[in-house]
Amino acid sequence: MSLDTPGDTPVEPVTPALLRGVTEDLRTDALDAPEALKRVWSGLCLARLLGLRLALVDRKWRQRQVNAESVEHQLTRDLGTTATFADTVLALPGETTPEPLAEHEVEDAVAALVEFSATARRRMLAVAPQAAQWHDERVLRHDSLVIGQLAAAWLGQRGSYRLDR
Repeated sequence: MSLDTPGDTPVEPVTPALLRGVTEDLRTDALDAPEALKRVWSGLCLARLLGLRLALVDRKWRQRQVNAESVEHQLTRDLGTTATFADTVLALPGETTPEPLAEHEVEDAVAALVEFSATARRRMLAVAPQAAQWHDERVLRHDSLVIGQLAAAWLGQRGSYRLDR
């Protein structure tokens, strides 16, 4: 099962280890621009699902997930404008109610989210100059900054545009 198509959800809950697997794949120097974009998208989907699990732990993590969600939606919109995803409608997963993370998994989950964000940013910047398609290069360069905000959101360093009620 692939997280690249709308409606696909993993059978097992997403774990920090699963996100770290995609993060490790992003470290591969042999990735071209389209493959890097595809792996960033897969990682973003996993990060989203892991974040939804983290948000169920307590209010602090819920607020951080709301902040991360705005970044996730921006990345989804931008990735959808690339030549790589020209024939694909990108939609973030999250239609089901996830299983909350256990308290002892929280630190590992945040570390995995931050590591994914930093690794994706570095890979996007590294492959942007080799992109054959201008749309891919544009998103790789610009969204390398946006994906860095994903880590900032999970570290509590990114303010929200939403009002608390």
